Amino acid sequence: MHPTVSSPDIRAADSPTDRRPAIQRLLFVSDAAVADVDELPLAVRAVIDDAAELYVVTPSLPGRLAWLATELNPSRHAADERLDTVLGHMRSIGADASGTIGDDDTLTAFEDAVADFRPDHILVALRSSEHANWQERGLIKDVQDRFGLPVTTFAVEPGGHVKTADGPLLICYDGSEDAKHAIERAGRLLGGAHALVVAVWQSAAALGGFAWSGATPSMVNFVELDRAAAEEGGRIAKEGVRIAQEVGLKPEPVSVEATGPIWKTILDMADRRDAAMIVMGSRGLTGVRSMLLGSVSSAVVQHADRPALVIRRPVARAQHEAGRPQAGA
Repeated sequence: MHPTVSSPDIRAADSPTDRRPAIQRLLFVSDAAVADVDELPLAVRAVIDDAAELYVVTPSLPGRLAWLATELNPSRHAADERLDTVLGHMRSIGADASGTIGDDDTLTAFEDAVADFRPDHILVALRSSEHANWQERGLIKDVQDRFGLPVTTFAVEPGGHVKTADGPLLICYDGSEDAKHAIERAGRLLGGAHALVVAVWQSAAALGGFAWSGATPSMVNFVELDRAAAEEGGRIAKEGVRIAQEVGLKPEPVSVEATGPIWKTILDMADRRDAAMIVMGSRGLTGVRSMLLGSVSSAVVQHADRPALVIRRPVARAQHEAGRPQAGA
């Protein structure tokens, strides 16, 4: 028995009927389809329910040999069946949905749909990582970099099954403007949801030699540095909680030490708390911490077995806050 979509932990809080939808135009690119609409994760269903208009695209996803031999008819037939399935699901839950089969090249399918439909949010149903098509590997990072739109992803197992989770949102927060914007956007989409605001910190020893260039081990008090890092992590988590409260979420702060890659720490925390969705900005802080963070959001999306929402700030806003002139100014 799957949980109903009325779960108070993830559905948006009650609001006036004239509330402007958080998403005006949702592009749903479906590389895989769930077996039944009730298989949709609650967080994904919330994104769909928040959209005023929805456009479905099903890329044909030919295998490498079919691609080289231009034998694409079976793949396009599968894409046509998938489109019918997804549109049927969307209409069964009252979504205003239309759609089309996408180009054989998946990124071209995105480009065509973005140009024609002009979405303000992208939802992507991917095959699970171990069953991914060759065109799906690295796809989400390309989509984030090229279009600069919020992207929600979820993985579908063979047979159309999806891992369900009833826990809170897990919001990654590092104090950056992108992370603040991600919390604000999550509040618009999922206001009223229980959320963990997670700040990840690393021990001084884990920073590696580049962080202590010119210093000998005797010159570095790692205990004091770790204590300061843990305190800073706690402060950042509490700062994120204040922002989350302002946008209608029900947050609690979590400061956690990374004992390995930061993306893995995030996924481990999501597993422990059975997070319904992982939310993060697409860019973090600059300087040494950016060297630590690397492409955390891309790694999380690639390895997550639960929905993930990656939000990039609008370019114009980011340029204004950085004091840089906008293009064409």
